[in-house]
Parts: sequence; structure tokens; C-alpha cells
Amino acid sequence: MRIAFVISEHAGGLLPERMDRYHAVERRLAQLARAEVTTVHYSELGAIGADATVLSGSADPWSAHDPAALDDLFGSLRAREEPVLGICAGMQLLARAGGGEVRTADRPAGPGFANVDVLDASDLLAGLERRVSVWEHHTDEVCPLPKGFRVLAGSERCAVEALAADDRPWWGTQFHPEEWNGDHPAGRLILENFLRLAGIPLR
Repeated sequence: MRIAFVISEHAGGLLPERMDRYHAVERRLAQLARAEVTTVHYSELGAIGADATVLSGSADPWSAHDPAALDDLFGSLRAREEPVLGICAGMQLLARAGGGEVRTADRPAGPGFANVDVLDASDLLAGLERRVSVWEHHTDEVCPLPKGFRVLAGSERCAVEALAADDRPWWGTQFHPEEWNGDHPAGRLILENFLRLAGIPLR
């Protein structure tokens, strides 16, 4: 089985220190999943097949991206059938592909662990307590929620901390579940839930 880990950074932003962070996310996925993890830039997504796709965050604003390249990515995402998890900017990409909008957050978050409230624990957030601590680091947010999506988690800082599409297997988190540790284990549980939803066996 294969997981496509998609780097959501624009081509000019693929700096060595950022690539180190993306490779760390790749290793986290490989730590959890009994599957090959293939890392690609979003411009290459349409050329590979996968059993699950994970969209990374992005350090630069959306204005730094080529609008035509993003339109191509939206088309590739809509054409895919496998489950997709969007992380931070990756969630924003899913929202935009679903017809939603992204704006500058009134209260930028992080970097650091912060509490979010679980509002819907039926799938991606199954098994979590009603309030969990997760890693936040973002300056944009989804607003308003696209039609056909539901909110899974929110916080005082950000109304849409996690979302899911009703008509396709898309989930997203505004926070970073790949950043977990022994004192803050919720992120790991969320990634494991996504892998189960995608039918990817766990290690």
C-alpha cells in the first residue's frame, strides 16, 4: 500500500530547512503505517497513485503560489478517490478545492501546544477527549466553512480547527497532528484514526 505525502509549499519555498521538517513528517507517517510513504510536490500529485494522501502545511502565504498551479492541484484532488488528510495549509487547500475561502486569522496561533474542543468525534477525532492539546502554528484560517463540509473541532482562536467533507473522504486539521509527544498524544491518535479510515494497517 502507498501513502502519498504531498508537500504544499510553493516551488520557490522548498528550502533545505523546510525540507527537513517535511521529511520529519514523512518519518512520522512511516512510523505509524504499514505502507510505503512517497513524498511528492503538489505539482506532481496527478502523476502518482496512492491508497491515501496527506497534504502538508506551508510556510509561505498563498499569494506566493502560482494560481494556475493551485487550480491544477484542486483539479487533481477532486479527481482522486482515496482518502485525503490535509494538515494546516493542507486543510485550507481542501476547503478551497471544495469551494470555500481562506482568510488571514484574527488571532494567529502558535507555535506551540494549545487546546481545541472536539465537536464531532464520529470519525477522524474518534476516541479523543472533549478537549485536547495539539500543536498550532498558523496565520490563516478557513472562513466560511464550505458547503458540504462539517466542523469537527474548534477553539476560541479558530472556529474551524478540523473539518470533514460529507460527500468524499476528505478530512483536515488546522493544527499539526504530526507534532505529538508523551505529554500531548492526541496528534498520534488522530493520524492513526485517519490511517484506519483509509484502510491502511498500523504498525
